[in-house]
Amino acid sequence: MKILYPPRPKGKIPPATLPKYERSGQWLWQRKFNGTHVVVNVSPNREVGILTRHGTAPKLFSLSRDHVREILSLNLNPGSEYWFAGELLDHKTKNQNYKKKIVLFDVLQAGRYLMRRPDQVGRLNLLADICGRPQELEPNNGIALQVTDKIWMAEWWDTNAVDRFKDHLTTDEIEGLVLRKKKATLDNFGNKKYEVNWMIRCRKAHAGGNYGF
Repeated sequence: MKILYPPRPKGKIPPATLPKYERSGQWLWQRKFNGTHVVVNVSPNREVGILTRHGTAPKLFSLSRDHVREILSLNLNPGSEYWFAGELLDHKTKNQNYKKKIVLFDVLQAGRYLMRRPDQVGRLNLLADICGRPQELEPNNGIALQVTDKIWMAEWWDTNAVDRFKDHLTTDEIEGLVLRKKKATLDNFGNKKYEVNWMIRCRKAHAGGNYGF
């Protein structure tokens, strides 16, 4: 099948600079999850698929009937195609409560490819509507909002960046934050290497030293 490749952060910053980005009022942030970056597709005839950001099948994972049923239970318009960007928590986590969970953090297509409009805030609000505006955190370490048992949604904020960065410093499933420019729009249709300046990584220190900034 075709694939809409998701945007990826081109830049990276140290945590000490977070207050500067918050003061600008131009950015929001989500948690950066330690899993496999994936896109989830729902076709017009309600077939569900999942691919990595490289366009390949995830290793050691396939969608279960429960995954498919729960994805199709979202607020989807009949006959429309959807593409979601998210994170698959898989072999990188040792916590059995997190394995095979999918965290959605952006929507790329909802009946139409969301090019130019809406902006980042608009897309996140659309994602929240599709997910039923979840309010409860998942019941373990509370790293995401619980939509269904296996499908979660990333929170987002535009205040208290330093506190949000510190929330899960000892949680292996969280790498830090991803900053997103509020007014940023999707402007590339399906390019495999879609790195953007309106997304920035802010990673916590890692014992192995392989995160960096």
